Amino acid sequence: MAIEKMKLLGIKGDSKILDEFLANCLFQSDVQIEDAKKIYNKGWKIEYFEYNYKIKEALKKCENLFNKLGIQYTKDYNMNLLENTIDYISNKIDKLEPSYEECLKIIENNEKENEEYKKIYKEISKLQEIDIDIKKLYDLEYVKFRYGSIPKKNLEEIKKQIDNINAIMFEIREEKDLVWIMYFTTEQYIGNIDGLFNIQKFERRLLPNDLVKTPREYLKTLRDNISQRDFSTNEINQKIDKIKRTVETEVLGYYRELQTYDKINNIKKYIVHDQNNIFYTVVWVPENELNKFENKLKQIEGIDYVIKDDENPPTKLVNNRFLKPFEYLVKMYGMPKKGEIDPTWFVALTTFIMFGFMFGDVGHGIVFLLIRNSFPFKETKSIWSNSFCGRNFICDFWNTIWKCIW
Repeated sequence: MAIEKMKLLGIKGDSKILDEFLANCLFQSDVQIEDAKKIYNKGWKIEYFEYNYKIKEALKKCENLFNKLGIQYTKDYNMNLLENTIDYISNKIDKLEPSYEECLKIIENNEKENEEYKKIYKEISKLQEIDIDIKKLYDLEYVKFRYGSIPKKNLEEIKKQIDNINAIMFEIREEKDLVWIMYFTTEQYIGNIDGLFNIQKFERRLLPNDLVKTPREYLKTLRDNISQRDFSTNEINQKIDKIKRTVETEVLGYYRELQTYDKINNIKKYIVHDQNNIFYTVVWVPENELNKFENKLKQIEGIDYVIKDDENPPTKLVNNRFLKPFEYLVKMYGMPKKGEIDPTWFVALTTFIMFGFMFGDVGHGIVFLLIRNSFPFKETKSIWSNSFCGRNFICDFWNTIWKCIW
């Protein structure tokens, strides 16, 4: 229950090691940073560090990649040691994302092609009983043919006239209310025959241009194409799984580093540098943590520091686990200054007392109300009147309580 003494440290070093200093020393210690530009002598030109927007962009890329791959992540994290540069991390992510997008496009194309192959397969499978090279039918010089479906009831009308028209018709397959047929005629009569079949609602189906073999051979080619696309999709899915594993291990680590860089980026607004690229920062260190903090500074080559006393140090409250939560109430009304008393213990005590007052006003009234509803007054009075000699006093006491409640 006291105010801890603080020491003021002025620290400087080469800007090249600033990120290392912040990540490995400053962020790992219980210190408070001050705005260096307001404290250092303004006799020479010093400037704040520029904000690095590449960090936000790289963080966004990581999050987009996590969302696309369905990888769980959280923005809460512990400080990570910096092992990679921002540009290196950004380049790694730039290579992974297009690779993943390319995989998705290949899978999408395979699915579209297979869907088209399956539609054609369904159509051509109706011709698989015809053991004829379709190319030869197209090569006929004077004979034309048509392939398609016609309603069963309309086909009967065609059959009645088939002997009187210049055409030959073959029934290929029957499906529910439709019959798949193929008819042949000469180039001279093709117009009249097409008109006759169209009246009977014949629906022509055009065969694929690459159907230059028997239907069975063509169907086998389609099956092979479908299998090849499925195999390609499986390979791409394995590649996606590999990318996902890489993202779950490496990129999550990169993401934590970027978060550390982002925190460094935000804290740099309190740090300045001169024309020689030397950074200057000022921090407050608790007196009991000073030796530990100095040892960390000594481990970083190129860091110089000086310890100063200040008349107006920031306030750090030191309380036990029981009183720690009440520090929030103290901070709401203002922290004590150097030489003043820590009021946390007083706030803790008065909080309980004030709560007791509130409970006495409201809580006791509710308790008495519950008792009254559970035990009618007459029964209560008879119980108390048979107990001991002070029964009249107790009855008067309860009567007073009920009158206060009601």
